[in-house]
Amino acid sequence: MYISRLAFHSLPGKTHELEQGLLQLRAMVVKAGGAQPRVLRTHFASLGAPDIVFEQVAPDLAALESQLKHVTESPEFRQWTQQISGLLAQSSKREVYQLIE
Repeated sequence: MYISRLAFHSLPGKTHELEQGLLQLRAMVVKAGGAQPRVLRTHFASLGAPDIVFEQVAPDLAALESQLKHVTESPEFRQWTQQISGLLAQSSKREVYQLIE
């Protein structure tokens, strides 16, 4: 099992707007077959930590890659990225973790 996380640093005053945008991304991921996508908003964090994290679960890396490709190749996603980029202090960063049980 793998967990993919996208970390976002919003511009001051734009966190709520970014949060709403990530709910749109969540719908795109579900449509692409993604499992358990969720949006996590930071309330207490170290200096420099992201404000919001988008997280999704995949059974294996091939499934994750397929979901990412399906989402990122859509016109809806391209339009979404244009809207979101103006809310960010820096580019988002992806991390993929393997769940160890």
